[in-house]
Amino acid sequence: MKLGILDTVPRNYWSTDLGITESEKFVDFLQPVMADTTLDQLFVAEGEWPAQLDDYDAYLITGSPCSVNEEYPWIEKLSQFVRDCVKSQIKLAGVCFGHQIIASALGGTVERRREGWFLGMKAFDIVDVQTWMSPIQKQCEIYHINQDHVKSLPPNAECIVHSELCNNSVFVIGDRVLGLQGHPEQPRRSMENFINELLLLGANPEEMEQGRISLRNEVPDANLWGRWIAEFFKH
Repeated sequence: MKLGILDTVPRNYWSTDLGITESEKFVDFLQPVMADTTLDQLFVAEGEWPAQLDDYDAYLITGSPCSVNEEYPWIEKLSQFVRDCVKSQIKLAGVCFGHQIIASALGGTVERRREGWFLGMKAFDIVDVQTWMSPIQKQCEIYHINQDHVKSLPPNAECIVHSELCNNSVFVIGDRVLGLQGHPEQPRRSMENFINELLLLGANPEEMEQGRISLRNEVPDANLWGRWIAEFFKH
């Protein structure tokens, strides 16, 4: 199997986390559970795209500091890419920004959260267990860092994970599309670096500190989500 990891972080943001790109994190995250899969990085925010849609068996769209509602040409192109994947029945997963652009491209809505940043370790409930969720676990905690959220789902999408603060935490469309708002691929180091960068950019110190506090002495269910994402692609 060949998985194309579509990195949606423009180059000018790469220095935020020691120069480690989002697609690199996904390679490190998924390689242990997808040993028989070729994991290729494609920097779509920098103009690097597959030559043909069927160059890969499946795609994963990373998180990004950009908003899906910004009018960058590469975001418009990525939205069409999402629609082409769905039309061609190519498996597609998205995390954070990826989750949001899949929803937006297929007819859902993405808006800025009125409550501010959704930041730190957050818990959510699995309300519809999928066949690829093995072993089964009905509640999870993973890192989050987002201002935007999926306000309404696209047609035919089903919310399978819910929390009071993030209604559409995870959605699926049949067995071909998966969107996840949280960040199982991010190590704690990255979260600390992102918070520090947001503080430099003028974010509310109290809001950032509350997010930082939630990281302490907590172990996210990241490895579980790695196994689930691998099973989603293989299933």
